[in-house]
Amino acid sequence: MRALALVLVLLAAAPAPAAMPGKTLLDHLAKGLRKTQPGDWVTYKLDGGGARVHYWRLAVVGEEKDRLGRDALWLEMEMGTHPAMRAPLSQLRMLVARGNGVAFDAGGVTRLIVAMGFDRPQEYSQEALAWALTKRSQPQPSGPPRRPPEAPMVRSGQETRLMTPAGTVTAVPIDVLYRSTIVKRTWVSREIPILQLAKIEIPRIAHALEVFEYGVNAKPRMLLPDPKTPQVRLEYAEKAFPQLPWLEEENP
Repeated sequence: MRALALVLVLLAAAPAPAAMPGKTLLDHLAKGLRKTQPGDWVTYKLDGGGARVHYWRLAVVGEEKDRLGRDALWLEMEMGTHPAMRAPLSQLRMLVARGNGVAFDAGGVTRLIVAMGFDRPQEYSQEALAWALTKRSQPQPSGPPRRPPEAPMVRSGQETRLMTPAGTVTAVPIDVLYRSTIVKRTWVSREIPILQLAKIEIPRIAHALEVFEYGVNAKPRMLLPDPKTPQVRLEYAEKAFPQLPWLEEENP
């Protein structure tokens, strides 16, 4: 399994906290939800079952105006097999405009820099970036009409204390149910920076994402490309972008 593909699987059905139902959750967030700011960082442990364990680190390492004049944050993402990200498998740095209640939105990304393994980091040109952000949302070819699936139900539980590798935090569980079966449980905590996400569990396939450690003292760690380094162009992005580990689908 591709490690970052597992991240997407786990996050796919986890709506933003502002979109989640339940007075309990709103009361929990109202107790002191902090605005994301430079220095915030969080590392998650991804457990795909057995020995398939990876770590995913997000860190806000700067802020500036983007090319559209919007307030934006520099977000670094790293994936590796060690929590300290020794010899990371991949690194990514993006400039993301601040949204209204949504920490990071793909539509707000105006710069993207990627480094895979020991490869030198390269920045995507604006044409390649636009392609990368829209490629996966293109409509699929039409086929025979299908019966619409039964809509899942979402419910929130009571605020409780949740034990994690990063310590015990106060969190609210959000369950996604399909025909009375819990498909996914998401634990939201105002104490966790950036995503306010403490844990996600998918019981049926025994996959989980859980906060491992977090803090407010992050510094930039990704080496940036030299200004003379050629940017990733559209023709290369069409071949390389689908092969990035956070977009590759799991092999059967």
